[in-house]
Amino acid sequence: MADPVLKILVSRLKYIGDIVLTTPVIESLREHFPESRICYLGDKDGVALLERNPFLDEIIPYDFGAPEIREELRIISSLRKEKFDIAIDLFGNPRSAIVIYLSGAATRIGGNFGWRGKTFTHPITIREKMTAVAFHLKYLEPLGIHDGYRAPRIFLSDEEKAQAGEYLSSLGVNGGSIKIGFQIGATWLAKIWPPEYFARLAESVAESFGAYPIVTYGPKDIPYLEKFAASVRVKFAAVPPETPKNLRKLAAVMSVCDAFVSNDTSTMHISAAVGTPTVGIFGPSDPETWFPYSGEFGHMAMKKDVDCCHLDHCKLKGEEYMRCMKSIKPDEILETLGQILRTRKRANR
Repeated sequence: MADPVLKILVSRLKYIGDIVLTTPVIESLREHFPESRICYLGDKDGVALLERNPFLDEIIPYDFGAPEIREELRIISSLRKEKFDIAIDLFGNPRSAIVIYLSGAATRIGGNFGWRGKTFTHPITIREKMTAVAFHLKYLEPLGIHDGYRAPRIFLSDEEKAQAGEYLSSLGVNGGSIKIGFQIGATWLAKIWPPEYFARLAESVAESFGAYPIVTYGPKDIPYLEKFAASVRVKFAAVPPETPKNLRKLAAVMSVCDAFVSNDTSTMHISAAVGTPTVGIFGPSDPETWFPYSGEFGHMAMKKDVDCCHLDHCKLKGEEYMRCMKSIKPDEILETLGQILRTRKRANR
């Protein structure tokens, strides 16, 4: 009689960028348990990015737009029917802890955060500073897995990439031109590089490299797009916010860019995970934690060592307002982009 298949549930319930950052966990589990069944539970808006992941067997979307109790009961019932052996909670908020506890999994791994730690058979306490990728991989240690760094990855088909190229062509972007993307918004106000700086950088890449600027933005970023458009003096393509079912379209657009410049937000992680050399702009947040990407592949974090309040909304006034972001100048990022493009050119010969 064949041994029963080991069933593993991985869950990061919320936040698109954080879901991307958990993809090394999926890959590591598949390597160490090649015959297992691995499922992923997460916000339906974010888990679309996990489609085509060869290391996953099933994606379980959690609909945060549905009535809370009804959706929670639906998910718990679905998980109990699956009869998971192992459940790993990479989020650790009250809802995710309860869902994992009620999943029925015999082995439950999650963060040791207050009462929530008592819902897991293996509560994880991490006190040392590390990258977000290393943090997530720590949750595999109770399973005997002690992995080093793995890059987050999003898997796109050739068809998706081709469609992205056609979409950009419909916006007036020449297929053979150098394409540099810009994410001009962010979830938190203090993480937003001035739109006027993005405009100067867009002009510079057009003049210096003959590049076509491609601007991505979220539903709440319209004011920043308007400021950018009012200031910039070159043509650019604006890629509007996508519905969750088309989030992969946005990822594909990023994948056909030659480089991408982003505030510290989810698009920064998506860009790096599809393999596009990515420049992350950091102010109050810490790139040592939130930019786990190697310069070997053209990725670069830009941050100045200045006094910073490290708040989501800057408390400084007048000329000092947002000084940690304003201290990063367009010319500095232009120089970094030049290095990236020269390296890519040599690599493609």
